[in-house]
Amino acid sequence: MKIKFKLLSLVTLSTALLFSSANAGTVDGVSLIINKEPITLYDVFKYSNRFNISKKEALDILVRQKLEDSEIKKQNISVDVFEVDQYIENLAISNKMNQYDFLAMIQSKNIEIAEYKEDVKSKIKREKLYKKIVSTKMQQLGESELQAYYNENAGEFSQAASFDVTVYTSPSQEALVAIQNNPMSVASNVELKDTTIEATKVDPKLAFMLNATPNGKFSSIVRSDPNFVMFFIKNKNDVKSVAFADAKNYIYAKLAEGKEQKAIEEFFEKLKSSANIQVIRAP
Repeated sequence: MKIKFKLLSLVTLSTALLFSSANAGTVDGVSLIINKEPITLYDVFKYSNRFNISKKEALDILVRQKLEDSEIKKQNISVDVFEVDQYIENLAISNKMNQYDFLAMIQSKNIEIAEYKEDVKSKIKREKLYKKIVSTKMQQLGESELQAYYNENAGEFSQAASFDVTVYTSPSQEALVAIQNNPMSVASNVELKDTTIEATKVDPKLAFMLNATPNGKFSSIVRSDPNFVMFFIKNKNDVKSVAFADAKNYIYAKLAEGKEQKAIEEFFEKLKSSANIQVIRAP
């Protein structure tokens, strides 16, 4: 019985070792090599679990990160401890907290502070990289392009002193959408009120929205806790056009925002297409 037991133990041990080795290969094996830098199956598994995304999405993000890291190194982009602390301080302030309480909150979510600071450091490096890409790759917007946008969107650059409106208020956003689609419809949970709104006495964002909405049309639906609100523009009073010279900075910022993102995406698509990528095993 002893001999049989020992033989059985050896067989069981061998099987366990084989299983363990095969399992390790599944977890720790290389999924992809990009420019001689490996991304393991475990890297993909960990990132997928951490951010609750598919393994394919995780792999795509990790490939992008490898390209970014390579470019950061190539351009000698660095971040010091003071920049990290300032970034965290600004985050804390935006959350109406001091830095100590903010980091305690991060730690309460089972995130190591050292790991969190490394993530912040990487984020700042990437932001610096994006700024460099934009500054070198984005073509400057010409005067003619700004002027064309101004001419084609004249309504966006007129300001009224006041607005005669009907205010529609409801706890149901769907009820307001139904009225937008069929203005003659009636809903019991929608309250109507005719009023005049003075531009200088409301939030600039609301004034901008009302200015951008043509006479005889409904505005977008906005949240006004606990209800939803939209405005029907009956008339705009004392309308004055904003001169092109005064609108240029706004137009530039608006058009540049889209161009910046496009410049960044095009830059990394070009890097990816020229990269040496070897797919070893799909996750």
